[in-house]
Amino acid sequence: MIHKTLLHIMTILFALLLPSTGIAKIAGYNVIFIHGFIPYDPIIGDREEHVLKRRILDFAAPFWVENHTEGFLNWSAADRIEDGIAKLVVKQAKQYSANGLCHDGCVLVTHSTGDLVARYFLANQKEWLEKDGYEPLKIIATIDFGGAGGGTDIADKLVNVVDSDYFPLPLKLALGAILGLDRDIFDYQDLGALLDLQKSKARSIANWPNDIPRLRFSGSGKVLGGRLIKMLIPGADDGVVPAHSSCGAASADPIDSCSNYIGYDGKQGKVKGPSKLLYNHFPVLMSDNYGHLQMTGYKNRGQATAVLNDFYAGLKVDFETHTKNKTRGWFRWRKKDTYQFVKGSN
Repeated sequence: MIHKTLLHIMTILFALLLPSTGIAKIAGYNVIFIHGFIPYDPIIGDREEHVLKRRILDFAAPFWVENHTEGFLNWSAADRIEDGIAKLVVKQAKQYSANGLCHDGCVLVTHSTGDLVARYFLANQKEWLEKDGYEPLKIIATIDFGGAGGGTDIADKLVNVVDSDYFPLPLKLALGAILGLDRDIFDYQDLGALLDLQKSKARSIANWPNDIPRLRFSGSGKVLGGRLIKMLIPGADDGVVPAHSSCGAASADPIDSCSNYIGYDGKQGKVKGPSKLLYNHFPVLMSDNYGHLQMTGYKNRGQATAVLNDFYAGLKVDFETHTKNKTRGWFRWRKKDTYQFVKGSN
């Protein structure tokens, strides 16, 4: 159960679900963590054995890689989702199937591009594993922080720059140096999984419905370079991933919230939210206090607000909320706004 008394901040919401013994479980289920995009992967092209062994690999998610996870599905951003990444993930899944890690059920916790990696795995794992005589992993639900499964405008822009015949060569060379492209600067295939994060591509990968509930956590907090990011990503974003992706919206249209009735800051009222959600995707919490690299860390950065609440989707979601009135303006122009927050999230 994701319960009101277990809240603190967006990761600690689930951190406090873990027993004091340090055993990595959520609601009694083992946890498998899928990390996000590791920027240096396309640059150094780490060997498979290193990718499989590394643990403190997601600088944005120290909580989950430090003794709160029973398993990992590691991958390299130098590869593509439907090719090298899938092969490496299946290799690890076979080990967990063989040792029975998910015999009684597992919860996948994902960050960023891990959302897209999980989607492709969940859509295909039955075929992949049974073909080689393994039982598919019994996945109860996923918990997705800043999920990039819907793609990001940043990837669109970056790929366009690298692949454009009209962009000035000096800028391409500078970009290539930053990315560490060691082959032809015009060969955008060097970008690896970044190509899969283009909105149209991301939304075409395993886009059919499946029965695994996806519980979504979305932020819109300020990040370094935030003004530039706002120029690149229309609508709300967490500094990397647009709200339409992290909320689980069915289309890539820009939105300002995961809800049509409450904003990231908790303010109740009409707001531009998704017209439709992807099947089995449930935006649960959101906050304007957390950026992309802050949602899965230890530090409390402020209050969160509930989007969908009091329901069951693999896990029981049950947050206790409270409202707070704030007034603005002067004299007869004074206006009262109502905000909703999750108790204990501050």
